Amino acid sequence: MAYRTAFDFIKLDQRRSLSKPRLSGVTMVSDYQTGLSALTDLMDTVGNYVDMFKIATGTSRLFPKSHLKKKLSILKQNDVKPFLGGQLQEYAFHTNGLKIMDRHIGEANELGFEIVEVSDNIVPLSQDIKKTIFELIYENGMTPVAEVGNKQNTTEPTKIVDEIQLMLELGAKWALVEAAELMPNGIANETLILELQKNVDITKCIFELATPRIGSTTVQIYAGKKFLIKTFGPDVNLGNVTTELIMETEATRLGLGTAGPLDYL
Repeated sequence: MAYRTAFDFIKLDQRRSLSKPRLSGVTMVSDYQTGLSALTDLMDTVGNYVDMFKIATGTSRLFPKSHLKKKLSILKQNDVKPFLGGQLQEYAFHTNGLKIMDRHIGEANELGFEIVEVSDNIVPLSQDIKKTIFELIYENGMTPVAEVGNKQNTTEPTKIVDEIQLMLELGAKWALVEAAELMPNGIANETLILELQKNVDITKCIFELATPRIGSTTVQIYAGKKFLIKTFGPDVNLGNVTTELIMETEATRLGLGTAGPLDYL
């Protein structure tokens, strides 16, 4: 639901989806340890600009169950979808095999997650295994997202396109495009990004923003975000936004940030 903001006589870019639930232009936040009081304050401040909130990597395994349930409840109260990071699924599969996944996905649902990431950054998953996990996620009333790309090596753009299309065909709701592919060595991979623009349904892709973990500097992260928004427009789906940059990211989408208006070169 839209709410009244200050200076509402200044018109904003009509291409931007300003109210939730958004069908495009989603912002997925990635977080490791924000506490309950801090999360409540965060949602009060910028909740309108967050669509998904990922409990990053496999950290969900480390929180008390009661704490995690309260955290996900706060998110839902603010129309934000709780998102289970993919590393936990990789670890569960590696240590227990496919037999554990039914119980694992059931626990995710019981805790309150709405979106589950299926990745194979470290632990390889076959197409059949991914399809089975996608089906388990749907059976439990949640939504699967498949991460696409490689953290260690740059993949040919055509292969990324093929992988996105395959994951969508196998049942993923969105393809989460790996930041290391989009920003190798801290520089926007314009060839890949333009290839995606021509050959895939961009509304089905969530583009991860680069982080220092893959070698990008703050300047490079901002430049990559600006390039994605200027290339795909303000309603591009963005992932791995950190909590301190939620409002800055929304401002950039609308031309209100330091990058300036989207039509101003």
